[in-house]
Amino acid sequence: MTRRASGPLGVTALVSADHFVSHVFLLALPPLFPLIAGTFDVSVTRLAVSVTLIFVAQFLCQVPSGELVDRVGGKRVVVGGLALTALSIGAAGFATSYLQVLACAFVSGIGQSPFHPANYALLDAAGDASSEGKQFSVHSFGGFVGFAAAPVLTTGIAALADWRTALIALGVAGLVYAGVLAVALAPIHRRVLRETAADDASNDGGSILGSVALLKRPLVAGMFAFFLLVTLSDTGMQTYTTAFAVNRLGLSTVVGNTALTAFLAVTAVFVLIGGWLADRYDVFTIIVVGLAWSALVLGVGVTLDLEATTFVAAWAVAGIGFGVSLPARDRITNALSGAEDTGKSFGLVYTGLPIGGALAPVVLGAVIARLSYFDAVVAIAVCFFLAAVVVAALRRAR
Repeated sequence: MTRRASGPLGVTALVSADHFVSHVFLLALPPLFPLIAGTFDVSVTRLAVSVTLIFVAQFLCQVPSGELVDRVGGKRVVVGGLALTALSIGAAGFATSYLQVLACAFVSGIGQSPFHPANYALLDAAGDASSEGKQFSVHSFGGFVGFAAAPVLTTGIAALADWRTALIALGVAGLVYAGVLAVALAPIHRRVLRETAADDASNDGGSILGSVALLKRPLVAGMFAFFLLVTLSDTGMQTYTTAFAVNRLGLSTVVGNTALTAFLAVTAVFVLIGGWLADRYDVFTIIVVGLAWSALVLGVGVTLDLEATTFVAAWAVAGIGFGVSLPARDRITNALSGAEDTGKSFGLVYTGLPIGGALAPVVLGAVIARLSYFDAVVAIAVCFFLAAVVVAALRRAR
């Protein structure tokens, strides 16, 4: 019988690859919007509702998913979530109407909701405090690589065949990896839950309302606000960088996409560096310095007369601080609760991501409509800075 992974190295590798796959699925549909729109004679704007539905489903289901993780173990939930996401993305390849595509997107969001609480519960169960930051950094790095790979994979397969084949192929690949996780990953988190239950016979497993009640804790509420603010900035960067380059700076879409790619690529590299730092230095200080740096670079950069090279460079340098902060962020979140509540903690705090992801295009779009692209980038910088202020306050109150 093949030995299943239960140590830090094996679990981190399997879970980080799962994070890669989940992020590929998050961006599976948008690169194909022009092709899908032509098939069903709808606008790309109407198809973009599918992205909002994914975020809505995550928002509705992430806290219950975290509760489920702490009841049955992270492995079962993450395998089931990945299988559901893969089935829904594959099913979208068979859609015969626009509404069916939206329905598949919503179901995929339900499947996406367990990834963060389950993955972090597994990482926590397999690791130790001395290497936690590095584990979290590899996990985050896998997600960024997934974002980068998604457009290449989807449009590449579609170019060879069609958009339906691309979605079906991704769905099959996701099901295969769900099977790999089921076979190769040991139920390490479930063991931790059994040991905890044996030590605390009065533990009744909690409830969803009990999970939400964690927001009464200042650190939990503060980290929720932090996630919301950072996601507003990050999603704003991804949504409006290219439009800012074209409409504010008079540059090409190629330059705008290059700047965004530079921001994400540098962020991914410095996530790994941030993991090393988070295992050695004060995590609150790392986040405050990192996000203040990103806010400063964007705030100063947007006031300059940027040309193509300096624009790309500024966005790349802004990614340094953001990337460094991410493993420290996860270390703080993991410290908010005991081993029996890891799923609840990450499920609740990470709810700030879908909220921020859904709000960013709307809020920043309103800023652009009423003011300008310049003001939208300033707002992104302000959100980074406010997130740093929140963590600085939490550092004093911890």
